[in-house]
Amino acid sequence: MTLPSSKELIDLAKSFHTKKHLGQHFLVDTDALNDIVAAAQIEPGERVLEIGPGAGFLTRFLIETGANVVAVELDKEAVAELDTLKAKNLEVVHGDFLRYDIGSCLDGLDRLTVVGNVPYQITAPIVAHVFGEIGQPSPWLDKIKSVVLTVQLEVAERFVAKPGNKDYSQVTLLVNYFANATLIRKVGREAFYPPPNVNSAVVRFDLLEKPAIECTNHKFLRQVIKAGFSQRRKMLKNTLAFTQLPQDVLDDVFRKLSFDPQVRAERLSLRQFANLTDALAFVKQEN
Repeated sequence: MTLPSSKELIDLAKSFHTKKHLGQHFLVDTDALNDIVAAAQIEPGERVLEIGPGAGFLTRFLIETGANVVAVELDKEAVAELDTLKAKNLEVVHGDFLRYDIGSCLDGLDRLTVVGNVPYQITAPIVAHVFGEIGQPSPWLDKIKSVVLTVQLEVAERFVAKPGNKDYSQVTLLVNYFANATLIRKVGREAFYPPPNVNSAVVRFDLLEKPAIECTNHKFLRQVIKAGFSQRRKMLKNTLAFTQLPQDVLDDVFRKLSFDPQVRAERLSLRQFANLTDALAFVKQEN
């Protein structure tokens, strides 16, 4: 297959009936498409799962690597367009990715690479479907080698944020639990057709061999993190009323952990959140 130029992709995008409710914005910049494929580090014969391929712009570049590509697409018109590619190493699945059993596409293979230019409005559910939750990894997580996603720039900056940064958030900690995230490149809105209202970025997630931290109660850890970031302007200890621990007990926990009593959630690393959770769980048992 001869790979299309950016102009050819723009012409194809203009001929396609894009559905706003599906968040369809097709990436037509061939440099960006090549960079996504390069970031995925795909080898011939590998299994690649593409999330929401749309009319198959990225798909064309993926199948040229010689990988076996499984493309999961909800839009019937897009599925019909994908079928016209007639590539032997492409399997098109008509369905909702959020309901798709990722493990089913392994077909006996040990590892899988996940790639996608994902709809902005469902980025968080997609990430949760791929990775799982803190303490509750997805059933297929140990089979995933890496994930490369094109997402809204604001979200990408949350994925890679460090403690103390304004973009540091709950989703940062979720990503940190399972993977190392790297921002590969930014992608301007002009690289898409129709152009979205925001800029984008490509992020690569390299899966860790085991979760980054251990914790005695992961459910409690998720509660502590959620409470802290749902009221991120407050001091962290003032968001922990749900623990039903007296203020003097909370003060003592923070002191023993050498935490600044005025610290906010955005300044704690995942490890520090786990240490805090374990300490709170211990004193709750004692009380």
